[in-house]
Amino acid sequence: MATGVREIERKYAVEPTFVLPKLGGVPGVATARTRRAVSLEAVYFDTDDLRLARNRITLRRRTGGSDAGWHLKLPVRVGERDELQLPLDAADGVVDVAAGARHTPPAEFVDLVSVHLRGGELRPVARLRTLRTARRLRDAAGVDLAEVVDDQVSAQTLGEATVVSTWREIEVELVDGKRGLLDDVGELLLAAGAVAAADSSKLGRLLGPALAAGPGPDVPPLPRRPRRRAPAGEVVRAYLIEQVRALLAADPRVRLDEPEAVHRMRVACRRARSTLRTFAPLFPADTVTLLDEELRDLAGALSGARDAEVQIAYFDGRLAELPADLVAGPVHETVSAHLSTGMAAAREEALTMLRSDRYFALVASLLTLVRAPLTGAARRPAGKVLPGLVHRADRRLGKKVTAAAGLPVGHDRDELLHSARKQAKRLRYAVEAVTPLYGQDATALVGQAERAQELLGTHQDATIARDLLRGWGVAAQAQGDPTAFTLGVLLGLEECRGRLAERDFFDAWPRISAAKYRRWLD
Repeated sequence: MATGVREIERKYAVEPTFVLPKLGGVPGVATARTRRAVSLEAVYFDTDDLRLARNRITLRRRTGGSDAGWHLKLPVRVGERDELQLPLDAADGVVDVAAGARHTPPAEFVDLVSVHLRGGELRPVARLRTLRTARRLRDAAGVDLAEVVDDQVSAQTLGEATVVSTWREIEVELVDGKRGLLDDVGELLLAAGAVAAADSSKLGRLLGPALAAGPGPDVPPLPRRPRRRAPAGEVVRAYLIEQVRALLAADPRVRLDEPEAVHRMRVACRRARSTLRTFAPLFPADTVTLLDEELRDLAGALSGARDAEVQIAYFDGRLAELPADLVAGPVHETVSAHLSTGMAAAREEALTMLRSDRYFALVASLLTLVRAPLTGAARRPAGKVLPGLVHRADRRLGKKVTAAAGLPVGHDRDELLHSARKQAKRLRYAVEAVTPLYGQDATALVGQAERAQELLGTHQDATIARDLLRGWGVAAQAQGDPTAFTLGVLLGLEECRGRLAERDFFDAWPRISAAKYRRWLD
């Protein structure tokens, strides 16, 4: 299993004659001790068309220094990456090639970047040799705050053509200090003649010309803030780009089983699917149908493990709130056993989906969609096309709520309220997509749609919990298990929670549906 650290650093380009200023005077720094210089050698792996580098991902095998091994760096935000490490012997093997021993990257790392590879083969693309001199910045208590490294780099590309380059750079990496320390050290370096590096990584500097000539990252950059006379498809596509970017960012995190990763990917799926449904007239019908089905199934494959985790946490809280005299038998263990059954299988189902050709085809289709030229209604002005489509989503919500209000309390009403909840989400996402055009007016309607979603979500959560508890309670009662009593108490609480949420929703509906939030749609 890979170990990881969050890398927060800044890079500076310097001339060969650059003199590193004294760092002991930086605020908060008591000592700046120079460590022994080390020689590092790293071989970087990528596809022929540099799919990893284009997406700011680095996969390398490094020897020398204290962190020799396989390193995978995944982008987080500007200036931050997560670095995962595996030992040198984690690779699957070595293949003899004409240029010498070629190491095969570890399967665990290949899996983590497979959404970008999508069948592409990894090969060595660059070799970097670095003479590194590091200085540790420590406070008065001896705590390492940051590390400033002075790197003399000799690099070459590997493949049919070889490009050789040498340079010197300074890296400042935060260890246990505050971000302001990076600013303080940076100001000192800039005053001494350093300049902010144009590239975020050494590999990026070496491969710069090849990257510039290539197709760029998988997900295109967001367009400038659109105006109402801009093409409608451009506005919606910008929102879809955000969702595809979120999906790709969550992919390796789901594989690593990080908290909330499944939730983030599932939300990206739902937002993308909802957007395609609401704004379907702007896209080819066959594309919408295909992506709707595939996004639905992907979200479904992700749901099992996530739902069980949420329910376990919720029931733990419910049980902790109960008076001791209402807890009979090992209720916690009983509930956890019911919910944990199948969690491992659910996670395996999610991973199987993420490793399937079907999933990679879905990603490729989404990337094609957000780059495709606009046609038909998508080329018409956004201000003339989009409000009507949002208004249609709003009317559908109103019809569902009206229909539910006409039914008596019970199963049919619960089902219709669940459908209204999903429609409230679609309205929310639709308005989010056009918020860059309509500003505070749209933001206000997003808030009302979100309010409806939250209240109806509480109702649906209680409905699901109630059904689970009923089944568990009946089984426990049939077996003479004392937990049946407490499961019944919890069932009553969930029935109450659901009906209160239902009441609160209908009480709030006049405000949620008020015309003042929708005048901009006319």
